[in-house]
Amino acid sequence: MAIVKMKRLRLLALRSDRERLLRPLQSLGCVEFSEPPVDLSSPEWSGLAKPEGSGLAKAREQQQLIDGALTILARCAPAKDGLLAPRPTMTEAQLFDDSVYDAGLASAWEVTDADRALAQCLAEQSKLQAQKASLEPWVPLDVPLETEGDATVPILFGSVPANVDFAALQAEVAQATELAELFPAGSDQELRYFLLVCHASALSACTEAMRPFGFSRAALRGWTGAAADNVRLLDNRIAALERQAAEHKAHIASLGDSRALLRLCADRAAQEISREENKARLIDTGAAFLLEGWLPADQEPALAQLLGGFPCAWETADPTGDEIPDVPVKLKNNFVTRSMNTITEMYSLPAYDGIDPNPLMAPFFILFFGMIMADMAYGLLMVAASAVILLKKKPKNPNFMEMIFWCGISTILWGAASGGFFGDMIPQLVTMINPNSTFEMPALFTALDDIVAIMVGSLALGVIQVFTGMAVSVWKKTKDGDFIDALFSEISWWIVLGGLALFICGKLLAGVPAALGSVGLALLAAGGLMLALGGTRQAKGFGKVTSLVGIIYNGVTGFFSDILSYIRLMALMVSGSVIASVFNTLGATTGIVPVFIVISLLGNALNLALSLLGAYVHDLRLQCLEFFGRFYKEGGKPYRPLSIDTQYVDIIKEEN
Repeated sequence: MAIVKMKRLRLLALRSDRERLLRPLQSLGCVEFSEPPVDLSSPEWSGLAKPEGSGLAKAREQQQLIDGALTILARCAPAKDGLLAPRPTMTEAQLFDDSVYDAGLASAWEVTDADRALAQCLAEQSKLQAQKASLEPWVPLDVPLETEGDATVPILFGSVPANVDFAALQAEVAQATELAELFPAGSDQELRYFLLVCHASALSACTEAMRPFGFSRAALRGWTGAAADNVRLLDNRIAALERQAAEHKAHIASLGDSRALLRLCADRAAQEISREENKARLIDTGAAFLLEGWLPADQEPALAQLLGGFPCAWETADPTGDEIPDVPVKLKNNFVTRSMNTITEMYSLPAYDGIDPNPLMAPFFILFFGMIMADMAYGLLMVAASAVILLKKKPKNPNFMEMIFWCGISTILWGAASGGFFGDMIPQLVTMINPNSTFEMPALFTALDDIVAIMVGSLALGVIQVFTGMAVSVWKKTKDGDFIDALFSEISWWIVLGGLALFICGKLLAGVPAALGSVGLALLAAGGLMLALGGTRQAKGFGKVTSLVGIIYNGVTGFFSDILSYIRLMALMVSGSVIASVFNTLGATTGIVPVFIVISLLGNALNLALSLLGAYVHDLRLQCLEFFGRFYKEGGKPYRPLSIDTQYVDIIKEEN
């Protein structure tokens, strides 16, 4: 339960062995590659170069092809995976089987080609539909579309906006000349179409008469024959394309069985990309390559065994002080505290020279979460749901579900202590069945009747956590050789608070020796003097006064405001209990047991969702602000070794 010790790795090996070495390193999964501090643009390093990147480009193209094929199958042949279906298991040999990978790429191309053919059919069909739509208004006219008349009697295909009064248009043309006639065709949402037949001498007068109505000539070039004949031809072509599209869709659907193969190949492509990306961090010479990176100290024997099969030179060393900020952080926790990685990784990993907060935070987080929820039924649901997911689904990162599991157990215990089971559902149900019943759930306390006690308990828990954070800070400062800072900060405040507690006890509590108050006053004075010395020891002149005021004001207000923040535990616990009780009361007013059960369960489902969100957010706030702020050194760099990291399958280790 600590930050894993890391070692710097330097490896020099033959360039001809590079590919043979990288894959077992990936299988071992313990070396994080880093960029060597080499300026390749400098003439001093003119003989060095980065590995060529064609392999990375090829791997990314293959991944894009496979992912595209999976997307197509998801659209045309949706998978029927069970909600809790576990991922299939594979060996590394199956994952890296080239024949399987080649078959997957071939399947991906087949799916992609079928989808491309389908897209072409649909595009052509859309084009023909547009052409049909442009011809349909002319169907009422049994006139060849290429008709233009002659020099004496020209014929024009025209249109005006759809809102134009066609009778008025005809009247205007008739008034302009007697040598023209308009033959109406069809219309659409935007335009009304017609045919103009007129004498050549009257063409100019006709067009001028129609201009105010928005007249424009219709573009029908390229069409021959009547519109109705062309529409029939288009319908036949569209129908043929629909049949082709259906065939392509059926073909893609039939390829749905290749989804498992494609998923396996997608994971294989991801491993290729990871290896190629890490290879780009190497430095090549003409005959050798240099690798620099980090590995956990406990993995050094396994690495030594692997490298023993290659002609290479390598060494490991502890990180120097200058390298500390660059050392990747890996946390080692047990089956309970590892669930807190969900919190730590979301907030920020601890610095390599900091403290792993998970073992310190886990008891408080789990305890506070259960206190906020405080209902046996809610806890049982949390435990059951998380256990089913962990056992059936087997998520690759189980930390969040494990956190819900442990918090569910805490919720059950707090619910048993407070007598909550869907709030007061059981007593209300018993009263509905037997109005004379006085049944109550056994409880040590109840959220509605013991608010003051719960508030005091919340503050006491806050004091314990805050003092724990201060104790950890004292330990860390002492370990780092900075005991003076711990003495004049945390320890001084302990003396002040201890003296204040003794003074109050000596003055206010009967039966306590009065001398206790004098001892408390002396401790209070000593602690105050230590705070004054510590807060002003580096200030000069009037700055000592301002530093002293700042130390006292910020210390007092900050300390007590942090403690008061823990009242939220009481507030959230009581609010959840009240909401559950309100819904149960609403159901009980109906006087009908089945209706009561439905209303109560629906209301409690809503309350459960709200309580889960509230418990997570507020519990997280207490850890990150009130607790972490006392000792936590953040800014750790995540440990990301070259390893086999799959999305669709689980890799099982083969027996040697």
